[in-house]
Amino acid sequence: MNRWCLIILFTIFLLTSNLHSTAHATPAKYRVGHEPVAMMADGVLARPLGLASTVIGSVFFVVTLPFTIPSDSVGAAKRQMIDYPAWFTFKRPLGEFGSRYERPIIKKTNKTFQSTNATSIKGEGDRR
Repeated sequence: MNRWCLIILFTIFLLTSNLHSTAHATPAKYRVGHEPVAMMADGVLARPLGLASTVIGSVFFVVTLPFTIPSDSVGAAKRQMIDYPAWFTFKRPLGEFGSRYERPIIKKTNKTFQSTNATSIKGEGDRR
């Protein structure tokens, strides 16, 4: 009985002592492909939620059109409510959540807001 225990312990020792040579961490720049867990989570959780947010965003976009048309912000509303969720769902590579695939930069307009109020802040200080 003692002989079998020694053989089993020696075998376990050999197996565990050899593990350190095969389990090296690979730097990110040398990795090929994506993490399988991230790909599964993306396919099972993130993509369906992205599809739902695209549909919900489209509904909200249509609901807010009466408010965005007069303010000339239809393009910005479309980018935020429809374009980005659709890009996240359909264009982003599977399993990529990193900084390379963050939200696209939304361009700002150079239009200034013109107040329709007859008095301005500067004009209010002049009155006494």
